[in-house]
Amino acid sequence: MQETYTKESDLSRTMEQGEEKLKKAAWDVQRQLKQGQEQVQQLISQADKQLHENPWPVVAGVAVSCLFLGFIVGITRSKS
Repeated sequence: MQETYTKESDLSRTMEQGEEKLKKAAWDVQRQLKQGQEQVQQLISQADKQLHENPWPVVAGVAVSCLFLGFIVGITRSKS
């Protein structure tokens, strides 16, 4: 009987320690998610600011990309 009581108390203690570790891990994940969201918002804000200050490199990049895409699609259609 004494041995069963010891095993139950050990099991209970182990479960409590596991629950504490799980709660700590969940809190760490939430904190990291919040930090990640803040970093993404900062990056978006910086990109928006740079785009508004100097939009021409973006416009030129989109134009060149569209030209290349059109060239590639034109080549594939002429071969078939």
